[in-house]
Amino acid sequence: MAGAPNPSGTGVIPALTPDKLTWSQAEIAAYLNDGFTPDFDSAGGHMVSVIANMAMLPEADRLAIAAYLKALPPVVE
Repeated sequence: MAGAPNPSGTGVIPALTPDKLTWSQAEIAAYLNDGFTPDFDSAGGHMVSVIANMAMLPEADRLAIAAYLKALPPVVE
C-alpha cells in the first residue's frame, strides 16, 4: 500500500496510505464507484476494470474499503 515503481517501467504507483492519499473516506468511496477523483480526473489503464467491478458492490462495501485505507499506518521511508 506504500506505492512502488510501475512494473511497466514508466511512472510510479501512488501510495494509498492516509499520509499520501489525502482524499476523504467519502471521496475514496465515490472514486471506487464512478472513477472520478475529487479534482475531476478519471481512472485509466487497468484501474478502469477495477472501477467497473467496484461499482457493482453495495455502497457500504465501498465505504468499508475506504475506511480500511484511511486506517492504514503512514509510509515509513
